[in-house]
Amino acid sequence: MHMPKYMKAMVLASALGLGGWHQLGHSVSGPVAASVDVTRLALFDVQAVAGRLVAVGERGAIVTSLDQGRTWQMGQALTDRTLTALAFQGEVGLAVGHGGSLLRSADGGQSWAKVAVKDAGTDSILGVTALHDGRFVAYGSFGLYLVSSDRGLTWVRQPTISPEFDRHISKVIEAGGKLLLVGESGTLAVSSDGGSTWAALSSPYEGSLFGALALSDGAWLVYGMRGNVFRSSDEGKTWSKVSFPAVVAINGGAIGPNGQVVLVGNDGVMAVSADNGRNFSSSNVPVRLPLAQASFARDGALVYVGYLVAGRQDRAATRPAPVSKP
Repeated sequence: MHMPKYMKAMVLASALGLGGWHQLGHSVSGPVAASVDVTRLALFDVQAVAGRLVAVGERGAIVTSLDQGRTWQMGQALTDRTLTALAFQGEVGLAVGHGGSLLRSADGGQSWAKVAVKDAGTDSILGVTALHDGRFVAYGSFGLYLVSSDRGLTWVRQPTISPEFDRHISKVIEAGGKLLLVGESGTLAVSSDGGSTWAALSSPYEGSLFGALALSDGAWLVYGMRGNVFRSSDEGKTWSKVSFPAVVAINGGAIGPNGQVVLVGNDGVMAVSADNGRNFSSSNVPVRLPLAQASFARDGALVYVGYLVAGRQDRAATRPAPVSKP
């Protein structure tokens, strides 16, 4: 498996059943309260919703910023399992993670409740995506692919590429009316019917792919290990390799309101493209630790999180600024 070291440890811990979470309760967390130094946490996703930023990470951490990533507050943890990803559809949000963990918010991430997902068992849920038709899909280790048609309340497991498919699924996105799936061992697949059936695509890379983006000009971008980035302008029929400024695992990516593309990865690498993913320029964050994800804040800044590192980069800044400590 070709994964960055800290992500590989996350998956292996889940596969071995370490600290498994499989409670069926539905306790709800209260509003965020205590300030927290997020540079002392491992955070794996950050998303903007309703004027605030929400991030998730190790030991069930959910942190919220009301000032565009300058300071953060910690909410009550509902699980001790690592949370790996977030998705919001209006005020409804889902946080997913190890041991089949899934939390749901109905108020934009201010409070959360546990949701039991029987079909996930104790497998790791590595990602979650909100679809335009109102459904959520969640996915992860060993081919796990789950669908919810009631805004995250109940879930059904579905096959993807084949009944025998058992590779880790890293990301599923909507792209030009289709769904694009990427994962371990160069896995690439596309669905033209909302995920009912999938067709494998010829992959330009044999190593693991960690993410995908649908760009503003209709092209697709996929990225993964060792600085590998590929772009397709024909819905995955052919791919061209994009020159990336660092040979590191690229762990996350986002698109800004003006079509700007950001990719983040190990060694504090943050790379930005202003031409729909054809070219990237990078500037490392001050602490050279793995970055997991970045999000565009309401004020236009880039807010990044990762393994013991978090901060903001203003659009006019030449270098990222570390997050303020409480």
